[in-house]
Amino acid sequence: MKATISHLRELQAIDLKISTLDKEIAANSAEIDNRRASLDGHKETLGQLSAKIAANEQRRRELEAELQEEQSRINDRQTKLMNVQTNREYQSILKETEDGKKANKQREDAVVLLMEQIEALTAQIEEETKICDEDEKMLAEDIATLEKKTSQSTTEKNKILKTRESKASAVAATLLKKYTSIRDKRNGLAIVPVTGGVCRGCFMNIPPQLYNDLMKEDKLISCPTCHRIMFHQPETDEE
Repeated sequence: MKATISHLRELQAIDLKISTLDKEIAANSAEIDNRRASLDGHKETLGQLSAKIAANEQRRRELEAELQEEQSRINDRQTKLMNVQTNREYQSILKETEDGKKANKQREDAVVLLMEQIEALTAQIEEETKICDEDEKMLAEDIATLEKKTSQSTTEKNKILKTRESKASAVAATLLKKYTSIRDKRNGLAIVPVTGGVCRGCFMNIPPQLYNDLMKEDKLISCPTCHRIMFHQPETDEE
C-alpha cells in the first residue's frame, strides 16, 4: 500500500506541475489577447476620429458652397435695389438681403467652429497614432517574448506528460479513475497528508479510530469530510 500511495503522490505532483504550466500558457495567451485588444481599441479610435474629420470636412464644404450661393443672391438683390420702383419692393429686397447676410454670418461662424474641431481632431489623431505606433512596436516584442515562454512551457509540459503516462500506468485503473474524479472536484488535490489527526486538505479533524487505521498504512482511506485520499505524515515531516 505504501507503494500505491507513493505512486499517487508522484502522480499528483506531476499533475500539479502540468496544471501550473497550463495556467502559465493560458496567462500568456490572455496577455497577448489583451494587448492586441488594446491596440485594436486605439486603431478603432483612429478610425472614429478620421470619420469625424471627414464628416466635418464634408459639412465645411457644404457650408462654403452655401455661402457662395447666398453671396451671389445678395449681390443680385443689391443690384435690384438700384432699379426698384416702389418703397414696398425696396423694403422687401432689403430685408431679404439682410436675412441673407445674417444667414451667411451664421455659416461663417459654423465654418470656423468646424475648422477648430478639425484641428483638435487632427491633434488627437497624431497623439493616438503615436500611441498606436509605440504599442504596436512593444506588442511585437512582447508577443515574441510570450510566444517563446509559451513554447518553452508547452515543450516542458509534453515531456512531463510522457512521465505521467509512466506513473499512471503503475496505478490500478479503478484507483486512477477515483483519483482523477477527486482531483477534478477538489482543485487538483486528490491525495493529502494527515498530520496530528488533521486532514491537510480540508483542515478538519478525523476520527481517532480512522487515524489509527491510517497510521497502519495497510489500506487506502478517504477523508470523511473532503473525501480526498489520505496518507499519514508525521509532524516532524510536515511540509
